[in-house]
Amino acid sequence: HDGQAVECDDFRAAMADANQRDLGQFERWYSQAGTPVVTAATHYDSGASTFSITLSQHCPATPGQDKKLPFHIPVAVGLLGADGRDLVPTRVLELRKEKETFIFEGVKETPTPSILRDFSAPVVLDYPYTDAELLHLFSHDSDAVNRWEAGQRLAMGRLLTLTDAVAGGAPLALDDTFVEAWRKTLCDDTLDPAFREQALMLPSETMIAEQVRAVDPQAIHVARQFMRATIGTRLRRELLAQIDANATPGPYSPDALSAGRRGLKNLALSFLAAAIDAAGLERAQVQFDHAGNMTDRVAALAALIHADAPGAGKALAHFYQDFEHEALVIDKWFAMQGASPATDVASVRALMAHPAFNVKNPNRARSLIFTYCVGNPAQFHARDGSGYAFWAEQVIALNALNPQVAARLARSLDRWRRYVPALQAQMKRALEQVAAQDKLSNDVREVVSKALSN
Repeated sequence: HDGQAVECDDFRAAMADANQRDLGQFERWYSQAGTPVVTAATHYDSGASTFSITLSQHCPATPGQDKKLPFHIPVAVGLLGADGRDLVPTRVLELRKEKETFIFEGVKETPTPSILRDFSAPVVLDYPYTDAELLHLFSHDSDAVNRWEAGQRLAMGRLLTLTDAVAGGAPLALDDTFVEAWRKTLCDDTLDPAFREQALMLPSETMIAEQVRAVDPQAIHVARQFMRATIGTRLRRELLAQIDANATPGPYSPDALSAGRRGLKNLALSFLAAAIDAAGLERAQVQFDHAGNMTDRVAALAALIHADAPGAGKALAHFYQDFEHEALVIDKWFAMQGASPATDVASVRALMAHPAFNVKNPNRARSLIFTYCVGNPAQFHARDGSGYAFWAEQVIALNALNPQVAARLARSLDRWRRYVPALQAQMKRALEQVAAQDKLSNDVREVVSKALSN
């Protein structure tokens, strides 16, 4: 195909020819819409020393395609023993039918399956991992993708439990098993610092909201902050040690190892800041004062802001003075404040009065107004409805200046029916306020009308 204009089919045909494989069924990935769900069920036979895994696939109906034919799905599977080592090498199971069973032979003990290693296919995996299995995978899996996924599932399960506890007024607690798993991964120097940073990063408040039936942003925020503060308190010594161990003195270097060390160090700093730890906040202030790169300086400033530390105001002023002529950096300055848990509507209005803010500048508007409405759910969804009133005011104002930007902001409330009833009522009123405007652009009217009709 050298010098030719080629299509996806040509690429697929070239791969089939080079590997002498029939990829005809694989073409359904191009012709069928939707994301397949792969359900797994397992059985261990100690007498025959076999481990079987039954995979079934289903792709939900999409417009114009009620019935989907089976996809050709590669599912990479590994089996972990009690000592954490792989009992057999990773094996790619090729799921072609709606349901198939695959058997591993010579398995001498009950294994923990590591399914969909290296994210071998873009599917949703449905497998009922137990808490013990997730802990085992998070502590030992040789596949980084599944090890990360196990940690995320562990954290998400506890965050959902904590969110329910907050909503029900029950006491909050984080189990020792979870904290110990976080401690082990944090202190495992055989793991790459960049991986440890990603593995220990908790699911965001937005991700938690996707997992609940009725979204209560306040409860989600309290639950997540409780987990962050608990980790910061109970792993205080280890977090401080990691900040010291992953320091990157000398000239800034963008290499992968240095970037990973900065990432892990700054994650540790954020946990300590969440716990309002005096030593952690002192490290943040020192890092802000002496950082030789923007990554470290912004991370330290964010830690001070989010902890509402005594030196946060002075640090913000200093940062602005240093970079007031760098437009992109000042956009970041506004965004950090817009995302702070301490920033309410009054604070956003005060920032909009700052000489550097201009609502006619789309980037500047996004940095503050969008960040507050989208990236600060606990404050934006305040129970008094002040965030929604502010949203309506800004959508109407931006509609007259830049309808495309206004339409993008309007989408902040397009899923209003997923929230708890008390918030739903106030969100609907705000949407109706915008919809009632006479000179509303087609872009904004379409977004608001669809939101109200869905």
